[in-house]
Amino acid sequence: MAFEIEQTKALSAKLNAKFVKSRTKNGFKLSYIEGWHAISEANRVFGYDAWDRQTVMSKCVWEGSEFGKRTCSYISRVRVRVRAGNTIVCREGSGAGNGSGNTPGEAHENALKESETDAMKRALITFGNPFGLALYD
Repeated sequence: MAFEIEQTKALSAKLNAKFVKSRTKNGFKLSYIEGWHAISEANRVFGYDAWDRQTVMSKCVWEGSEFGKRTCSYISRVRVRVRAGNTIVCREGSGAGNGSGNTPGEAHENALKESETDAMKRALITFGNPFGLALYD
């Protein structure tokens, strides 16, 4: 791998607990980092101009109404590419998102953004602790 020494140290460093959030889903406590933090860490570790993300696929898999609101669910696949010297490291992740809103557009926008962010975080997590890998310890 062509990562610089500083980058390798950053990728193996401990995850700062102040960036870990949690929520309860189906009776289980889930820990996660927020999407903005994953992007910020990618910019810090790799350089804002040395990585990019591409949405490879997004698909609405369900839509309807619940409690008077429009709701829908999306799945997405995102590819993250990091330039490390003369090497391009490519990782992909899949994610899902649910959205609701007063209009169909609002519901679809919310679900699509959530699924893309989830997929991006799953691709970035393969690079190490700053992206939440430590949450699986």
